[in-house]
Amino acid sequence: MAQKSLSELKNCHSGTSKPVPYSDGVTVVIVKKGHTAKFVDSNGQQGELLNFSVADKSASMLATLSDKTKHSKIVEGKTFLVRNFILKGGKITMSSKTSIMGKPSLEIPDEIRTSAVQLILPPSPEKKVAEVHTAPLRSICSVKGQVIKNEATRTVRVSGSETTIRTITIEENSSTIEITLWRELAELAINIGDTLQITHCLLNEWQGTKALNTTRNTTIQEIQPLEANVSGTVQALSLTETSWEVCLKEDNKEQYRDIVIEKDMMQNALSHIDEACLLTEEELENVLINRIPFKLQAVMMGSRILNLQLGILPAQQIPHPQFEIME
Repeated sequence: MAQKSLSELKNCHSGTSKPVPYSDGVTVVIVKKGHTAKFVDSNGQQGELLNFSVADKSASMLATLSDKTKHSKIVEGKTFLVRNFILKGGKITMSSKTSIMGKPSLEIPDEIRTSAVQLILPPSPEKKVAEVHTAPLRSICSVKGQVIKNEATRTVRVSGSETTIRTITIEENSSTIEITLWRELAELAINIGDTLQITHCLLNEWQGTKALNTTRNTTIQEIQPLEANVSGTVQALSLTETSWEVCLKEDNKEQYRDIVIEKDMMQNALSHIDEACLLTEEELENVLINRIPFKLQAVMMGSRILNLQLGILPAQQIPHPQFEIME
């Protein structure tokens, strides 16, 4: 009997959910290896189930292999003739009875290869943190942001096993979201102030608050700080030898934020005010302090300020050393 293609296998058994033994062979390429899941068989023995995807020229499919002694055969890019397996739930289910033997390399179309990869590693569209809060529950996404809260690791019981988790909070452009890191990801060295890219997060909701959870496909990478728009009202400031230290009450936030402004950056922000260049640094500090609160807007990358605007207007009728500050 001629071998069936994966597309033909799908079509032949698309109308049934019952396991269907298949003794004839099918030639496939191992495209993407996935996770290994532990299970307990009908005899109470523990085993390991390897998940992976396969493809031929016609289609892609998920596959599993429960025989641990054959796991080493499953190598991405290898072509095999697979016989004596079970079609179950749209998957090729392989066991100790399955024969897996090498064949000459089979070329598969790029679009089918991509679909096979996505069976194991589904797309994870990158979203702004603000967008995550309006995304559908159970959706998968990737996010970037700066760590502003880093809780201690703790253990929870999952399916009878103690599992390590840790919750962090990231911020992007004044929007924040909690992310629970699971298992080995909870042990990563992560610090407040780190800027992270976190992929393949699952969106859940708990007590009316949306939060993200890592998945088996999640990767966490430290990246360069992101540009962020910061705006608020200056509550206090101080002049040091090299910079200005400013206490900012950010718009729509309860907490204060301390930022450091280099002297040159502050001078540039005041360059449109003729009176400012006539003041000594001490006089300028006193004038600014006496007119608190006033508005501040900045574009920041981490702690570095890229652009600064102050809510200050030049005074045309107020003599030196005073000038108006926009409240």
